[in-house]
Amino acid sequence: MISAEKNTVVTETATRHFVSCWIGGRLHGIDILEIREINSEKGFTPIFHAPPQVRGYVNIRGQIHLVVDPRIPLGLPEAAASPVGKGRQQLLIFKSHVAETFALLVDRVGDIIEVPADRIEPPEVSAAGTSSLSAGVCKLDGQLMELLDPRGFLKLAP
Repeated sequence: MISAEKNTVVTETATRHFVSCWIGGRLHGIDILEIREINSEKGFTPIFHAPPQVRGYVNIRGQIHLVVDPRIPLGLPEAAASPVGKGRQQLLIFKSHVAETFALLVDRVGDIIEVPADRIEPPEVSAAGTSSLSAGVCKLDGQLMELLDPRGFLKLAP
């Protein structure tokens, strides 16, 4: 883009916005365009014989959502059962283009973080290939934020 005032070239850096959340003491981010709402519903209905990362179903305004705990797929220890609510665990409910009626259970939700695209590194590649849970890593001032791909959590379910 060329500025009309001084005829100088102005470069525009693309930015992305992430909802930050804490899971097991680690900072994670999920693209804001994938999240429909943040909810503090606490009444889960267990699903018998479900994989350990599936916490159950939750009814939010008449719509049933599958609740997935990301700790197990991320290799983190299970959290002690604590109620969902203000100051406690929260649900990130995703838009339908991510998955129909799907929510992640996180320890707490932080701020919306704006990140220049050039500060995002691609996900690490292991011997088995790229992790389906990671969408990359972002270098913030003083810490790293692992970016999550919510679709990867559904791929783990049998």
